[in-house]
Amino acid sequence: MVVVMQYLKGAVAHIFLLIVNFCVLLGIMMSAQILASPSTDLPILNALLLGYMVVHTSILLSIQLGVQVSELLKKKLPILLITYYFSYDDHESIPEPILDPIRSKIAVLIILLIISGGVVLYPIFAIVGMLLLWVRLPIIVLNPAQVITYFTIFLNLVPPLLLITVAIIVVSIIMIEFKRQ
Repeated sequence: MVVVMQYLKGAVAHIFLLIVNFCVLLGIMMSAQILASPSTDLPILNALLLGYMVVHTSILLSIQLGVQVSELLKKKLPILLITYYFSYDDHESIPEPILDPIRSKIAVLIILLIISGGVVLYPIFAIVGMLLLWVRLPIIVLNPAQVITYFTIFLNLVPPLLLITVAIIVVSIIMIEFKRQ
């Protein structure tokens, strides 16, 4: 019974984190749509800042998804990267080898992403995505043709090269993790 409860807790945690990651992806897509729209007259500094935020959070999101898939395959609770390093003291060793900056170069990249704004940007995009989902979901239910419109927006904003890049990052994290075991 205890094992079943642990699996149930892990499944709920993974599903919740996937929903949060989906909301972050929605926030990134809508922000990229603002950048790509020719009718939007953003000042250059705002466009540069929004572009930085989109690229930064996209990289952090793809690494987060890779780590989550790795933890799912190992049947462990998911790790939220923006809070992971704050739960350990300076003198404690980090139990996950792929997330230990002494052993892994990707952990150094993760720490740099967290320090350079990940703690702020990831929740911002998650909240924006949740609000967009909350506002747009009734519209989609009332008008199913809207799904096709959103799907075309998705296909136009996320070119196959970006999808391949995200897939390579996710697969490489999984391969690195299984190589270390």
